[in-house]
Amino acid sequence: MSLKLSVDEIVETLKRSSLTTVLVEGKDDVMVYRWIEDEIGIVNASFFPCGGRDKLLQVFERRDEFPDIRTIFVADKDAFVYVNPPDDYAEILWTNGYSIENDLYYGRQIESLLSNDEQTVFLKSLNSFVEYYAFEVQNYINGEEHCFRNHPQHIVCELQNEVKKEFLQEINFTKADEQIENNLKENYDVLIRGKSLFALLTRILSNSTREIKHSKLSLLEHCYRTHKSEKFIELITRIEEKISA
Repeated sequence: MSLKLSVDEIVETLKRSSLTTVLVEGKDDVMVYRWIEDEIGIVNASFFPCGGRDKLLQVFERRDEFPDIRTIFVADKDAFVYVNPPDDYAEILWTNGYSIENDLYYGRQIESLLSNDEQTVFLKSLNSFVEYYAFEVQNYINGEEHCFRNHPQHIVCELQNEVKKEFLQEINFTKADEQIENNLKENYDVLIRGKSLFALLTRILSNSTREIKHSKLSLLEHCYRTHKSEKFIELITRIEEKISA
């Protein structure tokens, strides 16, 4: 299914469908949902990638236009992980963490691929990134300008393994409330944007000095194939239960 369909085209497609349909974001996470679909092995339902979270939510808001088809909506919480999702979205199956990447990362077993020296570097860069990220979370909670999409590759110094001082000056960084920062540090596998989390890990595990190098996709597959987290299993179970209900 093309990810380039408009919201109107998705709605019209659903009107003509007779199968139970699991609508997913399916932009950056489409591969993961293909793995899930293959594992579940369903024949009486289909997964439908909408091409992004905004499109999925717009289709959800128009679900009364296709009342004769059973639909299941699965979405990343994104910033709703810091506040509760609106009641209007109660029917959506949300990820436990910020995104489906977080649910794969949950439990942090993937970090066992790091050597002792790499673990030291990872924790240094992670702690520095979390201190910065807490600033963005606090701004979000306070209704102020924020950005969760600043990529570690662009803002973490390769030599110091810390967020670049010039970047912090550029955004007028100030230390966030200690409670917010501590919560992020204790639950980073849930609360830090999954793409950023995997980027922090990949910058080390794909280093040119390593004999074995890992890409983000290989790490995602490693999480999926070798040690599914309890939160990821819960998500799959909830999808299966909705399909068979």
